[in-house]
Amino acid sequence: MDLEQEWKNLSVEFNSEVEKTAIANITIDEKSHSLLQDLLFKLKWKLRWIRIIDIPTLTMAFFVKGDLKYLLVFSFITYEIFRAMGLNNFKKIKTSVDYNTNTKQVLINNLTAIKRILRGEIIYSYIFIPLAGPTGLLAYRLYVHQTFEKVFSLPHFFIQMVLLMLVGIPFIYIGKKMNDSVFAKPLKELNEKINGLMD
Repeated sequence: MDLEQEWKNLSVEFNSEVEKTAIANITIDEKSHSLLQDLLFKLKWKLRWIRIIDIPTLTMAFFVKGDLKYLLVFSFITYEIFRAMGLNNFKKIKTSVDYNTNTKQVLINNLTAIKRILRGEIIYSYIFIPLAGPTGLLAYRLYVHQTFEKVFSLPHFFIQMVLLMLVGIPFIYIGKKMNDSVFAKPLKELNEKINGLMD
């Protein structure tokens, strides 16, 4: 038996298998890469919109008088908390090759992080969309009357707040539909790609 020849043959087989695996990984990466990039682009804009909304809110807090500034600062903080939670999950999304994890696991981790961001937004919307109208009314009343004490003593103020809250509830459904129109299809496609990959 020629040990040197056997070693060469084994080396050729090994290199061939490595090349096949590398080609398969590149192909999988190309198929999922554009889908991930599309989802990441949309998520980035979602997080940017929070800044587009809350920076002017904080800026206004420096110029207004009375208790309205506290309401504006509180609004800024709540937006920033949600943004920080979204960014924390966003940083977990990987678009580069991780040699310690197989491709399927990387995609599963990415899908989980994306779903966490969207779930956080849904929870946030259930809480804050119905409060948007009442918060706007409260901000206007504070602008006119300056203090919480005067605003809360206004006749029918709390009835107006409850009515505006009820008006805001259907907007939760509209917001969910808008989110689905943007994210449902690419998330479904990514899920199908994951299910189509072998472990």
